[in-house]
Amino acid sequence: MPYVASRHNSLIAHVITIVFGLIALIILLYLAFVLLEANPGNPLVHFIGDMANWFSWLFRDMFTIDDAKVRAVVNYGLAALVYLLIGGAIAGAGRRWGHD
Repeated sequence: MPYVASRHNSLIAHVITIVFGLIALIILLYLAFVLLEANPGNPLVHFIGDMANWFSWLFRDMFTIDDAKVRAVVNYGLAALVYLLIGGAIAGAGRRWGHD
């Protein structure tokens, strides 16, 4: 008999999607702060920046482009995209596994 806990798998897939989406949102929010030249001394900007740097540590200096804003868009944008893709792939696999 096939595994029938698909309701739980669906819940886990939704949680994974939400978590990875929130990580991508944090990174994109920091990217908006960079592009809009938000005050780095502001506690909220600093906090979001610390979290974004922690989540995107692998991508921060992947491409060395002279323009700081373009460099931020490429590196942090890539990090956000990867988080969305990984979250979607894990959630999709979880949904498929629950329907076998």
